[in-house]
Amino acid sequence: MKKIIVLFVFISNIVLAQTPHWRPTIHFSPQKNWTNDPNGLVFHEGEWHLFFQHNPEGDRWGNMSWGHAVSTDLVNWQELPVAIPQDSVWIFSGCVVVDKNNTAGFGANAMVAIYTADYHGKKENQHLAYSTDKGRTWTKYAKNPIIAIPYGSKVPEKDFRDPNIIWHEPTKNWIMSVVLPKQFKTQFYASKDLKNWTFLSDFAKQGDLQKMWECPALIEVPIENSNATAWVLLISSNGPYQDYVGMQYFVGEFDGKNFKNSNSADTKLYVDFGRDYYAAVPFYDAPDKRKITLGWMSSWQYAEKLPSNPWRGQMTLPREIVLRRTQDGLRLAQKPTKEVLESKTWKNVMFLENLNVEGEDGMGITMRSHSDTYKIEIEFEPLDSKEFGLKLLKKTTNNNETIIGYSVSNEQLYFNRMNSGDRVADEFPAFYGGYLKMNKGRLKMLILVDKSSIETFVNDGEFTMTNLVFPEEGSRDWQIFSRGGKVKVVSVNISEW
Repeated sequence: MKKIIVLFVFISNIVLAQTPHWRPTIHFSPQKNWTNDPNGLVFHEGEWHLFFQHNPEGDRWGNMSWGHAVSTDLVNWQELPVAIPQDSVWIFSGCVVVDKNNTAGFGANAMVAIYTADYHGKKENQHLAYSTDKGRTWTKYAKNPIIAIPYGSKVPEKDFRDPNIIWHEPTKNWIMSVVLPKQFKTQFYASKDLKNWTFLSDFAKQGDLQKMWECPALIEVPIENSNATAWVLLISSNGPYQDYVGMQYFVGEFDGKNFKNSNSADTKLYVDFGRDYYAAVPFYDAPDKRKITLGWMSSWQYAEKLPSNPWRGQMTLPREIVLRRTQDGLRLAQKPTKEVLESKTWKNVMFLENLNVEGEDGMGITMRSHSDTYKIEIEFEPLDSKEFGLKLLKKTTNNNETIIGYSVSNEQLYFNRMNSGDRVADEFPAFYGGYLKMNKGRLKMLILVDKSSIETFVNDGEFTMTNLVFPEEGSRDWQIFSRGGKVKVVSVNISEW
């Protein structure tokens, strides 16, 4: 019996080994246990609030409650106690608004959370809670649920979730978007007081229908280099890769009642071309009318197998979004917020320009970062190169590397994590990418590496890729490469955190 007990403890210690070398520096992760979707993103009285799906009791999905963190700069987050704990229901995804005019009667500037209450998989209703102390404590509304049966149904729906709310000034209404996931349907409701809701319309069965719809968000987004705006509906569902979740979006018009898609019903527009971008929603009341989103950096295919400990799951960087005019119509462009990019913590360590690069170790040298968190701003101009890019997170003692490359003939930007470190699960190692034309014969990339993640923004945010990687500790080497000819590096600028 003693030998068996000793062996059990030994195995447990191996499984529970902590991994501080993968703890992100500039991305939020809880101190311990599971997280998935961001919820209730809001700016209020100088604080950015991040609520999030959280299991306070373990590192796998379960016991769904709302965790809570605040920040003054969108980079450094202070985790607070659980905000809205499970009771007889699980607390699923939702939103928070600031009720400036006291429409609900809870007090001027009360924070109001509307979220899905899941009755342990049997049915889902929309519930309300409110806070009058800047989100530190919450009171669940005594007359919950505020919407029990979706319009058009005779009985409560098993799947009816993820409310997101905006204030629509022209109609002086709160507008809720909420989904019937397996019907590929977003419903819109209106309210004067956040408690009593009237059905407005449906938007259904357009775009990508391979996976159920979740986490809707209706946003009025500025059009780049103009004073105009258009409406965007974000939906988390299938991504650009078969059988992998991701996000799509629709661009259109919203008149206070109906959302009308400006593209054909079968047009598929994806938010991100990585494998680890899901459930992004906007911050309510962001200063200067900026539209800032933040998502969950993982994938349901392997989320519970991630090797990080004592936490499991992290968020993406916050992104400012705009709409850009293209020959195909209005399309999303995204970049990290100025709070991230202009932080004084960044230290510039290298700037080079006008380099001709050829070969697998292009410049004939291996460069090394002194930090596990750094950003690379690089612009390429292919001369006769067939393929070029960067090999990141290398280590001289093994063959591990993560590759971001561009195929000139295929006009494809790709990400290769076949040999990036810990393999996580069978679904994790992969080579994938998306179609992308160069801009006037050049390709400009902004790459942010943060220990266990790489976020890539190409051609001023026209194309983004968000990916997890779990490199061996100390993998700080990187190289520029070019295959089949030379590529000109117009400039490369390296900053470390």
